[in-house]
Amino acid sequence: MALMNGGEVLVRALLKEGVRWVFGIPGGQLCTFTDAIARVGRPNGMEFVMTHHEAVAAHMADAVSRTSDMVGVCTGTVGPGAANLVAGVYVAYNDSIPMVVITPQIHSDRSYPFKGSQQQLDQVNLFKPITKWNALVNRWDRIPDLVHWAFREATTGRPGPVHLDFNVDVLFQNGEIDEKVFLPPERYRTEIRPCGDPEAVDRAVEMLLSAEKPLIHAGGGVMRSKAWEEVRELAEYLQIPVTTSVSGRGTLPEDHPLLLLPKGMGAIMAESTSDLVLNVG
Repeated sequence: MALMNGGEVLVRALLKEGVRWVFGIPGGQLCTFTDAIARVGRPNGMEFVMTHHEAVAAHMADAVSRTSDMVGVCTGTVGPGAANLVAGVYVAYNDSIPMVVITPQIHSDRSYPFKGSQQQLDQVNLFKPITKWNALVNRWDRIPDLVHWAFREATTGRPGPVHLDFNVDVLFQNGEIDEKVFLPPERYRTEIRPCGDPEAVDRAVEMLLSAEKPLIHAGGGVMRSKAWEEVRELAEYLQIPVTTSVSGRGTLPEDHPLLLLPKGMGAIMAESTSDLVLNVG
């Protein structure tokens, strides 16, 4: 058993997920969290990256998720800081990008329902329309479990941003905790990507082979799954042109003879005249 405050519990749970950066602007409600990053996170490869605006923090967390196998994490203080995260979180939600958004909330005895405190804001409902899942963390002993839940929701099924709202007294509370509760990701979420139904795959192959003007349309899921080689091999083997969504750009090299760039006339004509479209990702 080890004695630690809620901020340190949160940092240790994030370390198990391989989080290397937390982007944001700190506030007084977050000081146990940022202190734990300096004491516990930094020796284990985690840094707090201070930004000039919380929206930038959300976009930076988005970029981490888009360009690596990690889930980006961002934060902003209660009220204005949380509200400033919205623009960047919405972009991630619209593009199905996994992200964990952490916000502090006022004391639990003055929130939900609120009692007129300074900076109070119903952040759970603020983020609800632009996150896949969100939760109020109002108990110190639930921090590891809810962090596990957040990452599971962010990365499984259709990915997306999730939000954890921490009452400030939970982050400051001290207690003894068994370090066995900090589980590795494979203990609470699948890390194996699902495979297609074999019968459905066989039917798709038959349809592709019988089509006169087939087309492959690649979305951002191809990039997140690192399936660009498989798409390229299929397109080249069957000599099928490929279009992409904006987030799917990079599936094929931009000078590839089978690629039709998004929004270009070639892509528009191919999409409107094709008799079969294979949507991937």
